[in-house]
Amino acid sequence: MSISMRAVWLAVALFCGCGSSPNTAYYALAAVSGTVRQASLGTIIVRRPGIAGYLDRNEILGQWDGQRLQLANNTAWAEPISAMISRVLADDLNDRLQGTTVFGASSDLSLEPTTVVELAIRKFDLSSDGYVHLNVLASIRVAGRSAAHAFSLQARPAATDTGAIVAAMSNLLGQLADELAKVLLARTAGAVSQAP
Repeated sequence: MSISMRAVWLAVALFCGCGSSPNTAYYALAAVSGTVRQASLGTIIVRRPGIAGYLDRNEILGQWDGQRLQLANNTAWAEPISAMISRVLADDLNDRLQGTTVFGASSDLSLEPTTVVELAIRKFDLSSDGYVHLNVLASIRVAGRSAAHAFSLQARPAATDTGAIVAAMSNLLGQLADELAKVLLARTAGAVSQAP
């Protein structure tokens, strides 16, 4: 077989191989309902979080044991994960704090917030113990005063597929919103009581 003929067969084989690869499935975190509280806390902004470098990627992690990453095959986030976390957490807080306006940092609104929530996400993945873990350090600034709060949450996915892992991650953001709502209510009440 001539060299040119081999090149043609190689091109055909590569073309056929590329055509048979599975399509990428895109996933997004979603807001989940929680405990609703009546609270007029003004305007709260959830800034785009800082996230650990190993999480800052388009691909979805299948598992992380602290040393070795496993990526879920043919899956990707539908939007940058830090922007998505900010948006979904703002939606979760809006649902929980009735009478308060909560928006994410990527919003086009030019409102002046009375409260700022900043997050540093150190871990947000499925570990070898079968649980999705969310470890967060949060800074909450109310009336010019900031305080740090650490949260360590976990949830077991209903199954081992990527959809179940993403659902567990969404539930963890809902749990984080529940915890943040409690802190925001307490901090705002304290700020009001200390006002002259």
